[in-house]
Amino acid sequence: MPAKAVITAPVPTVQETAREMGVAKARVRQLRQLMTDIVEGRIGRVVRFVTRTAPAGPKRRAVAKRRVARRKQAARS
Repeated sequence: MPAKAVITAPVPTVQETAREMGVAKARVRQLRQLMTDIVEGRIGRVVRFVTRTAPAGPKRRAVAKRRVARRKQAARS
């Protein structure tokens, strides 16, 4: 049996990590609930929780289009 490990370094919270990675608070809540459900065995199919259920709104769609346009423009230069 392996020996127990003691973590002594400060470990960042989920919120701190999400903030650094730019993940929205709502998405963090959704992912935390997903992981809790998986660990507790409440869900059998994970795919329907991971994918977004609602279509992207017009603002999100416009932002995504701008990002794609910038990437294409950067690739051409």
